[in-house]
Amino acid sequence: DAGANPWRRLRRFRVTRYADDNVRVYKTVPLKLPKGWRGDINYSARTKDGRVVFDALPADGAGSYCGVLLLREGDPLARADSSPEDLRAALDSALPQFSVMLSDETVAEIAKKPPSRLPTFRYAGPRLHYGGSTVLLGDAIHTVKPYFGLGANSALEDVVEFAAALDDAADDVPTALRSFSRRRAGEAKTLVRI
Repeated sequence: DAGANPWRRLRRFRVTRYADDNVRVYKTVPLKLPKGWRGDINYSARTKDGRVVFDALPADGAGSYCGVLLLREGDPLARADSSPEDLRAALDSALPQFSVMLSDETVAEIAKKPPSRLPTFRYAGPRLHYGGSTVLLGDAIHTVKPYFGLGANSALEDVVEFAAALDDAADDVPTALRSFSRRRAGEAKTLVRI
C-alpha cells in the first residue's frame, strides 16, 4: 500500500500514558541568591498541604537561579494575570526564604505570566528491548515529574542496571536486553506513578 506509514511496522513497544490525578502547571521564577547561600546545589520547598512546590536550580556560577513554582492547575495563582498581592502573600507564607529574594516588580511579572504545562507522563513496558540489539533507557521508558528530581537519576540507574545485565550475561547482548527489561519495566511504571 503506497499510502501506508512505513514506520508503523517498527512500533514494537507498548507505551502507557499515566492519567495524572495531581496535575500541576508552573511559572518560572528568576532568582539571585544572597551572599552566604551555596550556589552549587538545587533548592526545593513544599507546603504541607501540597499547594505550592518550588524548585530552584543553578543557572550560572554567579548565583543566578531558575526557580520553578509548581501549582495545582485550578489554583488562582496559576492563572495568567493573577494578583501580584496574592502571589506575594502566598510566597511570604509558604516560601519566606525565597520570597525575600524577589522584588515586587519580579513578583508582578511572575503573576502576569501564563502557566506552562508539564509533559504528559508515560512509561514503556513490559518489554524495554527490541530483538537482540535495541534497548530503551531514560525518558524513552519513563517520563517523570520534574519536581521529584528523578529524571536524570533514574536514567543513570537505567545505565547501571543495563551494565549489570551485560555483566551477568557475560556480554551476551540479547540475553542482557531481556534481563534489563525484566529488571526495569516495573520500576519504569512506578517512577511515572509517584
